[in-house]
Amino acid sequence: MEKILLVEPEYKNKYPPIGLMKLASYHRNKGDHVDFYKGEAPYNLITKVDRIYVTTLFTFHYEVTKKCILHYKKYKNINSIFVGGIAATLLPRKFLKDTGIKNIIQGQLLNSGMIGYEDNVNIDALPLDYDILDDVLYEYPAKDNYFIYTTRGCPRGCKFCAVRILEPKFETTNNVISQVSRVDAVYGQKRNMLVMDNNILCSPKLPSIVEDIYALGFTGEANYTYPNKFIFTMAKIQRRQKYGLDISRQLSQTIEELDKFSNRLKNFQKIFNQYQGVLEEIKKSENILNSLKFHEKYISEIYEKYRIKTKMIRYVDFNQGIDARLINSHTAGVLSKIPISPFRLAYDNVDDTKIFLKSTRVAFNKGFRKFSNYMLYNWEDNPEDLWFRLNKAVGLYNRLGKDITGFSFPMKYAPIDEIDRSFIGKHWNKKYLNAINVIINVTKGVVAKEKDFFYEAFGKNKKEFLEILLMPDEFIRDRFYFRDNGLYTEWKKLSRSLAESEKSYLLDILCQDNYAQLPLAKDCPVKVKKILILYRLNKNQFDKHEKSFNTVMSEINSL
Repeated sequence: MEKILLVEPEYKNKYPPIGLMKLASYHRNKGDHVDFYKGEAPYNLITKVDRIYVTTLFTFHYEVTKKCILHYKKYKNINSIFVGGIAATLLPRKFLKDTGIKNIIQGQLLNSGMIGYEDNVNIDALPLDYDILDDVLYEYPAKDNYFIYTTRGCPRGCKFCAVRILEPKFETTNNVISQVSRVDAVYGQKRNMLVMDNNILCSPKLPSIVEDIYALGFTGEANYTYPNKFIFTMAKIQRRQKYGLDISRQLSQTIEELDKFSNRLKNFQKIFNQYQGVLEEIKKSENILNSLKFHEKYISEIYEKYRIKTKMIRYVDFNQGIDARLINSHTAGVLSKIPISPFRLAYDNVDDTKIFLKSTRVAFNKGFRKFSNYMLYNWEDNPEDLWFRLNKAVGLYNRLGKDITGFSFPMKYAPIDEIDRSFIGKHWNKKYLNAINVIINVTKGVVAKEKDFFYEAFGKNKKEFLEILLMPDEFIRDRFYFRDNGLYTEWKKLSRSLAESEKSYLLDILCQDNYAQLPLAKDCPVKVKKILILYRLNKNQFDKHEKSFNTVMSEINSL
């Protein structure tokens, strides 16, 4: 038996580490001891393990990932450390050079021979081990879902996309029924399904994939109730015991859950009193686990009888998006058999406008009512192109009617081999990109279909949009505040009075790091000096009465 440590560096992420969850299944099937750690584990844990697997995610997490790997290298022979995942596949030479780790696993783990075993197991096809998520305090927002692949790869080969390197071969790998059945049996039914495919519509087996998903209960009918949580929690605790893992946190969480559940019994006084008596006995017990086991049958029956059993619809989310170019009446009809929410498309280029509009309408006509689109910018587009696409999406969603929801997700392009997000497209600049970031941070990353809000945030036309991008970030963030105190109007007057050469001069300054602290050149135009005063303001100064409209205007007029 080997002792295995699975590691995810300490970056934030929505989804749990699927690759590590499959590795956990592989090693536990071999009878190995498996631990999972988020970040840099202490020395006493590292020295006890035989192997360490470090996953990697996006290349812009490179520095925190490298630091994490070097931490483990301090205490362990490099031959026992394996690094894999997205960033490792995209930057294998850089990881080798900067960490000295030679076991860089590129691409999918299609054979256990890639990590030095001879049992010829396709680890990528194994079910996920959700138990490892209980090893860490970190909460993955989307952890309580099925995570499914029915195909791998994408034949498009778009230059901006990493899939052509990560999954170079397109193939159908549909084993969705066996994946879900294993999860159901061990962890209990999940309500929703995330299909992680990169281009499912390219599969000739699309109808059978959809039929399999439908057969699993994703029918659009309200047919799902959450499973008996107590039964599966007890099973999980016993598995952790079997694995030799600590169960103290799981026991505490179970008692907390049973305490909360007692509120559902207050209208049944006799049952409530009996239940409370059993719960108090468990709490006072010297061995809480044994006491839970002793009362397991009674609690399971009470929990089953009185738990919430509201029936709900189960939803499917093709979270990487559906290829708009392949949407037609037939493919949309096939997809309409299952409740997809939202219906995600990509709208990455102005040239794709007709395709995006047509495919969305086709999906609408097939009954879909919740839409979203991914919208790449900072690639080969310009700022006006982004506004045009956002406006088209907002307009379309409104024309489709009040009973639909529609969102756009602007996604800033960065080269797949860069280790930060500093890339600036040839038609963009740093100030404009920062402004976009401020706007979408206010909207939590999405652009909804409400026209009034869109026009307020992004402008009523391309010219207004460019004006907003030039605006001080603080004015964008707290637009109504600075509009009410009059400084927004003053900024607009000054901005519109600038000659093109002066505006270009201003923009060059605003694209510099820490421009507010930099001394101005002697030849800086007076109008630029005046307007820059507004770029050095923040709302906090006014809240603390350090600044006022009059003091700011006095400073401007003194120049």
